Amino acid sequence: FIAAYVTLPSTMSVFPDDPAYLSGPLSAAVCTISGLWCGLLIGYITEYYTSHSNRPVREVAEACETGAATNIIYGLALGYMSTVVPIFLLGTTAFISHKLMGMYGVALAALGMLSNLCIGLAIDAYGPISDNAGGIAEMSELGPEVRRRTDALDAAGNTTAAIGKGFAIGSAALVSLSLYGAYVTRVSDVPITNHRLNPDKISITNPLIFAWLIVGAMLPYAFSAMTMKSVGKAALQMVKEVRQQLQENPGIITGDTLPNYERCVAISTVASLREMFLPGAMVILTPILVGIVFGPKAVAGLLPGILVSGVQMAISSSNTGGAWDNAKKYIEAGYLQVNGVVKRKGSDEHRAAVIGDTVGDPLKDTSGPSLNILIKLSAILSLVFGEFFAKLGFLVCALRELSLIHI
Repeated sequence: FIAAYVTLPSTMSVFPDDPAYLSGPLSAAVCTISGLWCGLLIGYITEYYTSHSNRPVREVAEACETGAATNIIYGLALGYMSTVVPIFLLGTTAFISHKLMGMYGVALAALGMLSNLCIGLAIDAYGPISDNAGGIAEMSELGPEVRRRTDALDAAGNTTAAIGKGFAIGSAALVSLSLYGAYVTRVSDVPITNHRLNPDKISITNPLIFAWLIVGAMLPYAFSAMTMKSVGKAALQMVKEVRQQLQENPGIITGDTLPNYERCVAISTVASLREMFLPGAMVILTPILVGIVFGPKAVAGLLPGILVSGVQMAISSSNTGGAWDNAKKYIEAGYLQVNGVVKRKGSDEHRAAVIGDTVGDPLKDTSGPSLNILIKLSAILSLVFGEFFAKLGFLVCALRELSLIHI
């Protein structure tokens, strides 16, 4: 509030169509605080759906009683349900901020959500640190008491990592929305253009906008499919490598000889670089090619589709993977009882939980977080090349000259 009064004028016009409507530092402070509280509440919701201290994750663990299939069904349902409250929070924040200060207010809300970035980075890094500590304890053959402690820390780390991803996804939504407003404004301000884009007349009833809105909503699914398949390919190569080493050198099992770690690390490193080429190219080239060929109106439909679909898919993927991981930790800690019998590591329920955790790893560690890049980078590239798009649109111009379309 004090920073708003120090840095902003007492009154300013943020709505070009209504210059009489004036906003001030108080409105800016409300927008920033709304983003801050939105991020906080998203963090609480994420913790509720990913911590095994709460009922949703325990339901997923109990579903392992009947096998891996029901575990996966419950985990997917948890992820889908976990999107409801965060989406309402993001929608409310965007509505309040836009009402007060337009797209500038939305950008301030995103800034407010990112104001605790240091805490977000800290809790996000806590997860892999505790996970690696558990791995070191197991490889060092430390006592079961040490492993129980590291498992508890790892379970907490899964939750904190999911909370950090929730902050990142929420801020990506608001940042992308504000960048979209900047893109529309920039394209509409181009003096000489083949495609006059009026911000007040962007409507899904326009066939070009509607067509690319659907395509944009499809892109997060295609992007996630590419990243998940990449993880599957790398995992398959790793399993084959491990099996080959065990067959060629049985002494690895008895501990007489050491495995060839370098080959395993090379497989992961090479796959992580090679398999990301196609998803990265799709993120960069799609908005550019659409703008060059179809013009800025097509991009004006593409970006909202990516935003609306990608945010919900990212939240669902991150929370589903975290819930599966902590359901496994819940069973390993001995908290699950079936007919009075405690189920621990090595039981059929634990095997079902391991399968769910294996499915969830590419969701929470690859597809979910990387969707933020798709959402934000598409908007950034469109904003950078917006003026260029307004002067091109080859296919639309050709069809208009042939009087085949009127858009």
